[in-house]
Amino acid sequence: MGQTSFDERELTVLISALLIALSSLYFLKDLQRVPRWKVLLGSVACLVVGSISTIVEHAVAYDLFNTLEHACYFAQSALLAWWAWPERKAPA
Repeated sequence: MGQTSFDERELTVLISALLIALSSLYFLKDLQRVPRWKVLLGSVACLVVGSISTIVEHAVAYDLFNTLEHACYFAQSALLAWWAWPERKAPA
């Protein structure tokens, strides 16, 4: 695969991801009241690493960072699905 050109929208995603991460850290005490908050915070971390990889892939090791980017976005989706899936309780 070849290297692709830089797209300004990727920078917008990175800035948005960093704002979400900073907001999550700022409101960490409130976030800790959310069930399975660590899973939710893990998905934010995957978003940040994935968006950083998107930018870095244009400068160095395209194949490595492209793979990391897509792995992080997959992990983010899986973590969000796991967090959002309602817990099933056996009938009492």
